[in-house]
Amino acid sequence: MTQLMKLLGFRYEKDLEDYLETRLWLTGQDLLVIGRQVKISGGEVDLLAIDSTGLLHIVELKRDEAKPSVIGQILHYRHSLKQLKREELIHVVGHGDRIDLAVAFQQRFGHPLPETVNESPALMIIGESIHPQTAGSILELRDWGCSVTAFRYEIDKFTGVLSLVPCCRSDQDMIEGTHKKKSRSVRPGSTVAGSRRPACRVPIDENVRRFWLTNAQDFTPFVTFRFVYDRYSDWVHARADEGVHLYQDGLFARQLSAITAERGEWTRVYIAPQDNLAAYDMPRSQVSAQPYRAMGHTRVAYRLNPIGPVSDP
Repeated sequence: MTQLMKLLGFRYEKDLEDYLETRLWLTGQDLLVIGRQVKISGGEVDLLAIDSTGLLHIVELKRDEAKPSVIGQILHYRHSLKQLKREELIHVVGHGDRIDLAVAFQQRFGHPLPETVNESPALMIIGESIHPQTAGSILELRDWGCSVTAFRYEIDKFTGVLSLVPCCRSDQDMIEGTHKKKSRSVRPGSTVAGSRRPACRVPIDENVRRFWLTNAQDFTPFVTFRFVYDRYSDWVHARADEGVHLYQDGLFARQLSAITAERGEWTRVYIAPQDNLAAYDMPRSQVSAQPYRAMGHTRVAYRLNPIGPVSDP
């Protein structure tokens, strides 16, 4: 979509589906979409995806708020898919010459499709906001061991870029209100509604965002910028045939800072060049990390923020 993401929104749920079908990497997972509006017993799955282990992901999209009824809806889809045998699933997603699941899986992940692919599908809910009752149900399902993730989509009013904000991961998320729709009239860094675009804002390349979202979960809780940039360089070189552009470290650093600032999952800090990074992995480390360059702290690093409150050891 263009024209500032059709004036900061999706007119129809299909528009959201069109956009995310090729951008599920925004969830931070490497997923292959194997069908959309997949007809199963009792309904149609908006997006059906699979990961490299053969785990199915049922993605339910809501243009507006994800109301409590979505829980029953997505659990029903999960139950229906679990009843299908491997061959039946291949037939369902291949209906109408959509996709040859075995071939597509081999091409994407480099190994054969596992024998078991739908034993316990993961659930994903994406909406402009998540109803409080829906959020509570998601937390309860997670406590029961069900794999459920939820995201609230946001469209940047200056760039028209869509991002997915993780929510409903803990009680702390509920307290902070990450499931609630944010007002478009005021954004972080603005002093009044309708304020002008911040002069320091950095345009973020989609592939830089894609790299970070699909790789950051594999990093240790504390990484240096140099480590991240080296991984980014390897990632780009592995995709030379896709025409992915390699940014120099300075511009990459500015984009990475913008990404981490908007998502709030990682914090940019500064450490002393001689510090032992292993010390930063300790829960109650006494090693100093500054929010700005000062007193010899000149080395840029990124620290993973805890999802909930840190308990005393």
